[in-house]
Amino acid sequence: MRIIQFVISFLLLVGTAANANAITIDAFLDDGSVSSTSTVGTAKTLHIPSAKAVGGGRSFSATKSGSGTGVSRLEIVDTSLGYTQGAHAGYATVTWDGDSDPTTVKPNGLGALDLTQDDGTAFKIGLLFFDYPSNQSVQLKLRLYDSTKVDGSKYSDVSITLDQFYGGPEAFYITIPYTIFATAGTASVPAPLGLSFATITTVGSGGAVDVTHVGAISLSFRGDLNARAPDIILAPFVTNGKCSATPDLNGEAIDRCSVCHESPDAHKGMDRCGICLAGPAGYSYETNKIFDSCGLCPGEAKYQYPTGLQDKCGSCLSGPTPYSYVDRRDICGVCDGKTTRKQDCTVGINGCPLVKPNATILGFEKSLVEKAALLRTRYQADVRRAQVHKCGISVTAANKRVSTAFNRVKTSAEGVFRQGVEVCQGSCVTVSYANDVESLTPQFKILENEASKIAQQVKKCYARLHIPRGSANGGGSTSQTVTNVRAGLNDLIQKCRRTNVCKDH
Repeated sequence: MRIIQFVISFLLLVGTAANANAITIDAFLDDGSVSSTSTVGTAKTLHIPSAKAVGGGRSFSATKSGSGTGVSRLEIVDTSLGYTQGAHAGYATVTWDGDSDPTTVKPNGLGALDLTQDDGTAFKIGLLFFDYPSNQSVQLKLRLYDSTKVDGSKYSDVSITLDQFYGGPEAFYITIPYTIFATAGTASVPAPLGLSFATITTVGSGGAVDVTHVGAISLSFRGDLNARAPDIILAPFVTNGKCSATPDLNGEAIDRCSVCHESPDAHKGMDRCGICLAGPAGYSYETNKIFDSCGLCPGEAKYQYPTGLQDKCGSCLSGPTPYSYVDRRDICGVCDGKTTRKQDCTVGINGCPLVKPNATILGFEKSLVEKAALLRTRYQADVRRAQVHKCGISVTAANKRVSTAFNRVKTSAEGVFRQGVEVCQGSCVTVSYANDVESLTPQFKILENEASKIAQQVKKCYARLHIPRGSANGGGSTSQTVTNVRAGLNDLIQKCRRTNVCKDH
């Protein structure tokens, strides 16, 4: 015990190598220790909670397996894990399984920890000190349990033989590739200074572990065949991935945009198009948004990058909340203008003289409003029929939708077709009448839907009441009205496109 404390103090004075950019399995904070009893074969256990250990803590177990002096002791002190053994055979194990019971192992206690989530490919075991007493080796056994087998039968053991002295001022990191856990057999793992350590891999009866579904981890110090009082000190237990934080209780060390939790850019989330606002190379960031200026995402109707679908005043014609169409024209059709009376209109949007619209253009307005009025009339007629015959149809919400849609058509028509025509240097600068009529399609759709819906409800009511159908009490002409209005709108749009509004000026 004194040897370990002395060595730790020495290493703290000279400094140890930091292993940056790696998932931390255990930072070895929150000190604690456990020592075996003098009774051979009796294990002593302890659980030490720690936010800097995967699963929220680690469990200790130490056992004196042979006769002799001293005890087997496992301890965490000053960000290091130490194992010391008296002049007897012994062993100890530290387990990370997300469970506070140190007497058992929960094979799926870590959920399904993915050790490759931050591009890691290997564990890094940092050896700070091994005294290699009387040239007698000690084995470190690293076991990974697969979370898919709750009975613990699916696991892989990699036993690493420590057979050389080390007591340098910095951690001596041994690299344990994940690939070694895949199949049983022998191999060697690399370490600094061109050295390597022999390993033996064994697998459970349920097969080898999948390192993307790890449910528990254990690290054992096997001094069973070494009665020479070995001492071992390890640095924080990490992987070679790009992140340095300990995985959270969900087993995650990166956010959904692959940003390490310890990064100031972590958890910035995504924009409404599902694009990460922060992430590694290849992601789109806040300064490189892909939604258009009206807030629409690729694939959404009317998406137009980068400007969005706007009217001539720059107002969005469509978009998600809080984007909405706001008519910025005054009564003369001037963007952000202040004129309130039609007779005062003299200047157009571009500051050119304004010529009053001719009879053809005003006829377009009348035709558009008549078509909306026809659908509203069909709806209102069927509402009256339902009320007369007490059909029990609720129309409060529908009435509001019909009224709102009709008023929007009427107001928009007045604004579009009465704004006049600008004449600048012999050429006309006008609104696009056809596009403005098309932009009212959603309002006509509301009128069509409500008229068709009430007609069907009246039809069912009449059938239930055995009322004969006829021109005086039926709703059969609604579908024809809808068809005629649609055809009329298409015809009006074509006329708008063909009409030269400057012809008479």
